[in-house]
Amino acid sequence: MNKIWLVAKETYRREVKTWSYLLMILAPFLLVFFSFVIGMVSAGGSDDNYVGVITSNSALKQAIKKSEDFDNYSTEAKAKKAYKDEDIDGYVLIEQKNNQLAATYYSDEKMDSDLKSELLTSLNTAQQQLNLSKAKLTTKQTQSLATRAQFKQQVKHVDKKSFDNDPVKQISFWVLLIILYMLVITYTQVTAQDIATEKGTKIMEVIFSSMPGGDYFTGKILGIFGEIITQVLIYVVGFVAVYCAAPYIDGFSDLFRQYKPMIDQAIGNLASWGLVFTIIGLVLFIIFAAFCGALVAKSENANKAVGPLSTLMLIGFLFTVNMQSGGDTIFAKVLSYIPFLSSFVMPARVIMGNATNLEAAISALIALAATVASFIWIRKIYPNLILQTDDVGPWQNFKRSLRG
Repeated sequence: MNKIWLVAKETYRREVKTWSYLLMILAPFLLVFFSFVIGMVSAGGSDDNYVGVITSNSALKQAIKKSEDFDNYSTEAKAKKAYKDEDIDGYVLIEQKNNQLAATYYSDEKMDSDLKSELLTSLNTAQQQLNLSKAKLTTKQTQSLATRAQFKQQVKHVDKKSFDNDPVKQISFWVLLIILYMLVITYTQVTAQDIATEKGTKIMEVIFSSMPGGDYFTGKILGIFGEIITQVLIYVVGFVAVYCAAPYIDGFSDLFRQYKPMIDQAIGNLASWGLVFTIIGLVLFIIFAAFCGALVAKSENANKAVGPLSTLMLIGFLFTVNMQSGGDTIFAKVLSYIPFLSSFVMPARVIMGNATNLEAAISALIALAATVASFIWIRKIYPNLILQTDDVGPWQNFKRSLRG
């Protein structure tokens, strides 16, 4: 057992110390950091610019005071001076004639649509108050005018439309799909290349003389899986740090509080069946990537050998993407129980509300059984595969290992 952990440790250490691994870890953080900096700079450039408002209406003045985008000015002359000094982007002159409010915007550019919407809401509210005042309605009549229609909805079942209209499920769907795709495509290539490179050296004969080849294979798989765990843990720690710090970051705290319930629900979706199928799928793909790497005699042929796995992964990815428009067809139900493809399809079906927990559990058990059986079988033939150094092609090497 000590030798297995020694192999795992050496495999892990050799890979995590490379620049490519470090860049792969840092790339998402650098992307988020630069996006945040650019956003802060862009936002900072417009924080000191407002729209001035000149009005004598007391209700409008109170509304403007509560707004972060508008400033009250007592006279048009002061607003013009502020505009000339570039303290504001423009100004609005609001006049009241015959109990009707009329607003005119002065600027070199059109008013932003969001600002315009906010201003019109305040204008209409103030105008409504003027209308009610002019009508001289009783309190009962005023309350009657304020009566609003009632709206209720009863969702009896979850269907495709509910998924299309649910942003939380959409976010969970895409995050899960992209994470699984990126991890699988990265580590199948890494595993196959690592195994094929070792096969091209004579040191494998020496290693196998001191420890069983099956134990060496186990150590390699553990080491590679350790790399994945390290990467995922770093991302989780980074996400938790951002999650905890977000409420205290100026300019970001309000947005975070607004979307926090959605974020929490998306995390719940990812941390349930999505996590289970991601782990099982990764282990299964890595085991067969090691198998593919051991089939070739030259390291430069590793990418070709892993081609069938890449094809399976691409089929699972594209089919799952197509499920958004194609719905939960019988084909989707069948594929969600087939190992390799089930890692993509089944968690997506669960998120979309098309599969129950029982169905997901059955699919996970099938995938787990296939993973264990594959590991036992490949572990048994792995020594014969590695020691086949003749360049006779993957298929011939495979047949020789079975006879071995």
